[in-house]
Parts: sequence; structure tokens; C-alpha cells
Amino acid sequence: MTPNKPIKKIKLLAAAGALTVSFLFSGCSAIMDLGAKAPDMQPNAQSFKMYDSDQIDSMLIDVNGRTYAPYGVVKNSMSKSSLRDCLGYVDDDKNCRIYTLNEDPFDNYLIQKNVNGFMDPDMFWRDISTIEEDVFTPEYIQSQDYEEWSKSGAYSEMKSFKFYVTIDSDDVKEIIMDYTINGDVQATGGVRNADYSVIKKGEIFDLEIDEYSIYQKYDKNAPFNLEVEFSVLTEGGDTVKVDGMYKGTVVFGASENLTLSGNSKDGYKID
Repeated sequence: MTPNKPIKKIKLLAAAGALTVSFLFSGCSAIMDLGAKAPDMQPNAQSFKMYDSDQIDSMLIDVNGRTYAPYGVVKNSMSKSSLRDCLGYVDDDKNCRIYTLNEDPFDNYLIQKNVNGFMDPDMFWRDISTIEEDVFTPEYIQSQDYEEWSKSGAYSEMKSFKFYVTIDSDDVKEIIMDYTINGDVQATGGVRNADYSVIKKGEIFDLEIDEYSIYQKYDKNAPFNLEVEFSVLTEGGDTVKVDGMYKGTVVFGASENLTLSGNSKDGYKID
């Protein structure tokens, strides 16, 4: 059984190593402002040409060395804050722009949006190298069930390996982990309460290492060697290294249970 998780917490992730047609759509644009502004198009923006291909029965576009085909539309709504970068425009129409998505660090998806056409449908394109694969997909993307994508999967929660850490200390404000994957992928993550309050003794927090940590380095479906060192930010504002570390061969989707004990005076231990 998965342990209960706290309701209010903030996860902190900071990369320390090399981590980042046929127009048969119906409905209206579902991107909502919600106080956000779409990213500006750069003066030297590129025009992406749609073209026919023998690869699949669909129009294609080539963007940054990858080939994309139409995939779907906006499900319900999405904010303009989800638009990360404007890469250019389609077929010389500078109002019909291509954006990357903040919620898709892999850039498996792009969105085509007409910035001057409120009634024009927004369209998602998907990298055709992911045909017949399961890929991480933002929840606001809805498939249009095109035949070429019929054997392709999507999941909205990024695959991760988790530590469920039971807090047996009474002066911890944040738990931090520095980890190495297969000896050469290094990154830092952490978790704390949203209000920066001291974590209550007996609470269970989860620390996640997600598949983006190994993006373009290792197979996300294969086991990997993981080494993790922990530290804590104390109630007094000091960062203290924790005695004990984790070493093991793990896979995304698995988890381990750990307990953090000790205090800022006598030191901390995790096992």
C-alpha cells in the first residue's frame, strides 16, 4: 500500500548535470489568458513548411531536426502560461505560430496557434518517432484518434522512482537529495512544506527522481544504478549532511521506504 502523502508540499528540482495535415479539427481555440501572455516571436523566426510524405498518411512539419504530425486538440482549456517558446510560424503565415510547451520538457509535442484568430482551432503536433510508443503527455492534450497514432500511448504523470521518507525528527524544514544515475548523471531535488514550516514528526514525504533526469542518456524502461546522498535544512537555517546514503539498482515506477531520524544537535541519519 502506498503511504499517505502530505497535502501541502513543494518539490524543488535543480539540474546539476546535463539534463530540457489534414485540418479536420472542430471547435474553438481553448487557450485561455488567465493573466498570461504568449511568448513573443523572434525577429529571425523560421517558417516551417507543411509537406506530404510517404512515411504516414498525414501532413508533416520538420522542427529542430524532428518530424511532427497532427495529433490532437486542447482538452477543455489551457493557459497561455503553458506556451514556452515561439519557434516560428507555418507556411509563411506569421500569425499561425508554433510553440513548445512548459509541461512537456521532452518536446514530443508542439502546439500550432493562430494568434489573430480566436475561432481558429489550436492543434497539437506529435513527434512521429514516438509512433507506437507511450510518451509523457500534458493533461490538456486530447487525441483526435488519427489512424497513424492508433498504436501510440500517452500518460500524464511522468514516470518516476520514489523515496517515501518518514520524518522521525522535529526540526527539519526541508529534505534535500543529491543523486547520481549510472555514475554520471547528477542532479539535486528536495521537498518542503509550501509555507516553509517545520515538518511535523511522523509525516511522510516523497522524493522523486523522474524520467527527465535521464532524458536522451538512458532507456527510461531499463533498470539503472542509483546513488543518493541526503541533507536537511534545519529549523535554524543550517544545511546539515545526513549520515547514510542509498545505493541500489532501480526502475521507474518502483519506490523505497526510508526513515529520517536525529536532530540538529546530535546529527541526522536516514535508513
